[in-house]
Amino acid sequence: MTSESHEDRFSRGLEILRRIGGLNFDEPINALAETSADLSRFTVEYPYGDVLSRPGLDLPLRQLCTVSMLLADGSAQPQLKFHIAGFLNAGGEPNAIVELLFVSVAILGFPATVNAVGIVRSVFAERELAFQPIEPVTGDGAGRGATGQDMLHRLAGGDWQDYFDRFATAAPDLAQLSIDFAFGEALARDGLEHKVKLLAIVAMLASSGNRSDALRLHLAGALANGVTREEIIELFIQLSVYRGFPAALNAFSVARSVFALGVQPLQVDIPTSVDTESRGDRLERGKALLAKSSAASGDAVVRSFDDIAPDLGRMIVEHSYGEVFSRKGIDLKTRELSACAALAAIGSATTETPLRVHINAALNVGASRDEIIETLVNLTAYSGYPATQQAIRIAAEEFAKSNPSSRPRSEESE
Repeated sequence: MTSESHEDRFSRGLEILRRIGGLNFDEPINALAETSADLSRFTVEYPYGDVLSRPGLDLPLRQLCTVSMLLADGSAQPQLKFHIAGFLNAGGEPNAIVELLFVSVAILGFPATVNAVGIVRSVFAERELAFQPIEPVTGDGAGRGATGQDMLHRLAGGDWQDYFDRFATAAPDLAQLSIDFAFGEALARDGLEHKVKLLAIVAMLASSGNRSDALRLHLAGALANGVTREEIIELFIQLSVYRGFPAALNAFSVARSVFALGVQPLQVDIPTSVDTESRGDRLERGKALLAKSSAASGDAVVRSFDDIAPDLGRMIVEHSYGEVFSRKGIDLKTRELSACAALAAIGSATTETPLRVHINAALNVGASRDEIIETLVNLTAYSGYPATQQAIRIAAEEFAKSNPSSRPRSEESE
């Protein structure tokens, strides 16, 4: 490609952009050209003309990988919407986009996933797409430990035992929870082709940053389960477009070490868990805790996803509240304050709404406004002032909604 002219690369890129962008495909680059004609040209030449036009991955699969990368970004909602629509324009099936959200639950967590549900809804609505919601799973969920072990063997490679052992002393049941929920539920679904799921996992991890250990193991799993070295290389070249060259170079560094070892069979010796309670038990406990902390109906949370995938709502209530927040190690107020700190520290667009939810939940379970403020102010040295200022602004807005006449003590003393 180095001997090609700008015009050749631009023309090829424009054709790929047309396939992805559909009607008015050139509107964003024309708007950009009003400010920077060069950047507008670069945006077509390199991402579309140099990368997405490469033959190593077909266009629908590339688009699904792009969506995976943007889900991990957390603050690129307009681009995420464009590329979800672009996946459909390139011939992708709507069900695949929804199934990708379950991979996101396991790898990225619920805030990124739930935020994406609203974007998926808007894309489907704008296309007047008659989407049939993904059917919820059946059964009582008692066999998820065995399912998780099976899925671990189908998706993973390398020394997972060493990976689990490094945190087992501090959190002995975290490995089991990872197998039971992440592999046994979120990743165990069969709505995505095997290669697509493997590449999506790798794309999310490589895009998240600072996930080298998990990325290394999932790359080993991808190679052991049918993904080629060439496909991984194509994925990481594409990563340079949507998450930047630093992320791509770091991913290539990890990949190089994995490629050097060749195919690595899975090494793990975690006993299969024997479930002592059903999904219904976990769900009811989650509903009770959600009502206590957020004064919210668990049934309403589940039903809010009925048009896309009811299991997403069920997982939020059953796993987040019925299995994690209900643990006995710390009290509920401390859990809510730690949730506020975590969401504020991330500081992405996907965490703004959950931060509002958990600020109010902290108030509901006995945290004072001053305790919430001090929890957030404590982030300044670790997340920077802009992230902290944004979190405090959100907290102030939520305080005003609940009682406009009441302010934190720090304000009252001024």
